Amino acid sequence: MRSDSVPAGRATKPVYSGQLAKGRVKQLWGGQGSGIISASRGDVFFHKSDVNGTYWDLKVGVPVVFELLDDPISGPRAQNVRLAPGRKMAVK
Repeated sequence: MRSDSVPAGRATKPVYSGQLAKGRVKQLWGGQGSGIISASRGDVFFHKSDVNGTYWDLKVGVPVVFELLDDPISGPRAQNVRLAPGRKMAVK
């Protein structure tokens, strides 16, 4: 093992950036329960467990706000995804 290498587990932990971001739902994969948000810093992945509300009520194109998590393995990820203020979840 190289002396300058990162100890196991250190580089794989996601880091909460503390940033509140805005974007729009770009894509949803119902079978996987995940999706992509288009934000100013680029596309951000989210999972249904990251949604504050009901994932199944999200629609492509709706504005959302979320907390950004920087994951060194999978890239940026959204947490606490919720509709932008003034928006309501779709009612069926």
